[in-house]
Amino acid sequence: MGSGEQGNEETAETSSDEESQVGADDAATPGDTGEVDNSAQEDSVEEEAPRPPDPRDLRIRLLEKQLVENEVRLRDYIKAHKKAQSEFDGLRQRLRRDQEEQIDIAKGKVVERFLDVADNLERSIQAARSGGTLTSLLDGVELVHKMFDQALEELGLEKHAPLGDAFDPMSMEAHGMIPVSDPEQANKVMNILRPGYRLKGRELRPALVQVGFHSG
Repeated sequence: MGSGEQGNEETAETSSDEESQVGADDAATPGDTGEVDNSAQEDSVEEEAPRPPDPRDLRIRLLEKQLVENEVRLRDYIKAHKKAQSEFDGLRQRLRRDQEEQIDIAKGKVVERFLDVADNLERSIQAARSGGTLTSLLDGVELVHKMFDQALEELGLEKHAPLGDAFDPMSMEAHGMIPVSDPEQANKVMNILRPGYRLKGRELRPALVQVGFHSG
């Protein structure tokens, strides 16, 4: 092979290498790489609209707010209940004191009505010890008994002495039977062993009586 031909081959190889290098450089230019696509994707991500809030999160926040409000309301209710309970206890104690005071006043009025009775009874006893007669003592006792009955009537007490009335088991207590010859006296009160008493229509003690019995 001649020297001319060898030179031409070297020249061709050199040109081929240069073209390959130029092609590689062209492939490595910024316009041909994937960097441009990544920048475009990043710009598209930044331009996306914000995500709407999750309804579940809103629901949770609303429930938490309601829970706090309910706890505050519950504490207010408890505080108000304790205050009302304290006021009620104080009112109940005042009512109890007032009731006890009214009972004491009523007792005082009852005792006051019998003071004169006790005084006259004591005078009768002193008169009998000072040499009084049996008649004067009896008169004094009768006077005291009359005053005693009057004081009971003023207090609203009614004496029940149903002599001759038909026997009533609601207001009388039978203590024995007495034979009678008149059939009209059967089942009627023939004797009063103990009178009964009523206080403003309420039965305090039934009358203890003996009832007539007709054998026929």
